[in-house]
Amino acid sequence: MDFTINTGGQAGQGIDTIGDLISQVFVKTGFYVHVLKDFESRIRGGYNFNQIRVSDSPIYAATDKVDLIIAMTKEAIVEQRSRLTEGGVIIFDEGIEFEELESCHLSAPLEKVAKEVGGSTRMTNAAALGAALAVLQFPFKLVENALTAKFERKGEKVVASNVAVAKALYDLTTEQFSGTCSQNLSSVKKGPSKDFLFINGNRALALGAMASNVKWISAYPMSPSTQVFQDIVSQAHKLNIGTLQVEDELSAITMALGASVAGARSFVTTSGGGFSLMVEALGLAAITETPIVIYNAQRPGPATGLPTRTEQSDLLFMTHASQGEFPRILLAPKDPVEGFEVATRAFNLADKFQVPVMILGDQHYADSMMNIPRFNVTGVHVDRGQIATAGPDPEYLRYKLTEDGVSPRAFPGDAGKIVVHSGNVHLENGHITENPDLRNAMVEKLMKKVPHILKFLKPPIIYGKKIADITLLTWGSTWGSVNEAVNLLNADGVSINQLHFCDVYPLRTKILKTVFKNAKKVVAVEQNATSQFARLVRMETGLSVDHHINKYDGRQMTGRWVMTQLKEAGIA
Repeated sequence: MDFTINTGGQAGQGIDTIGDLISQVFVKTGFYVHVLKDFESRIRGGYNFNQIRVSDSPIYAATDKVDLIIAMTKEAIVEQRSRLTEGGVIIFDEGIEFEELESCHLSAPLEKVAKEVGGSTRMTNAAALGAALAVLQFPFKLVENALTAKFERKGEKVVASNVAVAKALYDLTTEQFSGTCSQNLSSVKKGPSKDFLFINGNRALALGAMASNVKWISAYPMSPSTQVFQDIVSQAHKLNIGTLQVEDELSAITMALGASVAGARSFVTTSGGGFSLMVEALGLAAITETPIVIYNAQRPGPATGLPTRTEQSDLLFMTHASQGEFPRILLAPKDPVEGFEVATRAFNLADKFQVPVMILGDQHYADSMMNIPRFNVTGVHVDRGQIATAGPDPEYLRYKLTEDGVSPRAFPGDAGKIVVHSGNVHLENGHITENPDLRNAMVEKLMKKVPHILKFLKPPIIYGKKIADITLLTWGSTWGSVNEAVNLLNADGVSINQLHFCDVYPLRTKILKTVFKNAKKVVAVEQNATSQFARLVRMETGLSVDHHINKYDGRQMTGRWVMTQLKEAGIA
């Protein structure tokens, strides 16, 4: 079983609510669900949609075709009609008029029944749910269970009203729908999935940060990163976390650096435009060796660009941001499961090596939802790195020269220690110097960290055959779509695999070099115009890919799209 439902309409029409209701029905019934969110940068109006893919096998990406469309506006019908599969159905309110109905059209009294049965048009989403699942011949008892779980916190009356509205449309549609749907779920009882945590990438990062004992977060709201800040703020009182929405991004990062100097694990969330304003302070974090974790949920630029769309176009910018040379770590999770783990590692790595650690997400990673196993929060290990021995130490040196470049940290106020930080080149004790030998020593101190950092970064993973004729090189959130393409092509007899990076910088090269040696063709697949990761690979290793596949229209690639690009290029 593998089918897709699209719910579309204007912002403010409850598109997310309809999508969430449908998703929860299938999650709670034991199926795998992936939800792609596509929305314009506006509070009301426009055209937005949720694309809900349901399967009895694990899924990690959206598809190109749609089996069922729930349209709240005429535009939602027109926009998706060409993607409807044979035997697909379009459900819409009877208030939307067509000169001539197609056989795939199902005009239903969604608002009318919501008002008459539930007492409010706000329950139109429940009506749409009832109509949709009747078309799919999905057992209503399972719908009732999901609605109860969704609304039980709002009281029995709300639950009963929503169930009644859904049931009314379910029965009416069952009675009056004379067409056929390509999907028949009448025999569904329980799916194979035991994964009931339904979550997006942003929330996974927030949970990972809180599990890692983050104690400060400051941010200026910027899509698509804002949810991480909001989620942590919502739990800040319980977990004793300092939070502040500031006036701009430079304030956000400098406040976080101050909190980190004082000993608090500190976090900053932003997008590419906001990170642009943080660049000067990133250098301050580097020269003062102050741990900090920065999340950049990328979106298409330059400038405002496409605020609610997706892209992987900030990689090289973040790899080289700020003047001077210094180590930094870049991590790019592929999905919420990896996002939680990346957050916990990011804080440990920042503390251990006293460097900025940057997490690269994007709108697709941030907003797309899927059901996953529950996180093992109690298993999170917190490593604060080298902390100076407690007690007086008049000889304490904040920037003591060491073999691995890492000096024990003390914090302002520690008894018997003087802690000095400076944004200038400094002595071991933190005071300013312009001595050329000490300048050399401090640059070398920073760069000594890199080989030690590499030992703690995870190598790339080969998906598919260990050795194949064609290798697709990917990083971050494109993993799911490309992995699906690899699996489909392998099933067709094509010798192809995928080499995927989460830890993108500093670059681990051993497996990379082996794969380049074994493959006849290496193809970079990236959600940007210039194949930035492929450029980074060439810069670090001298290895060049044979072909590039790039998507930069702000919409996430699909597995079928990747396959089409490979076939058109004569590669697969």
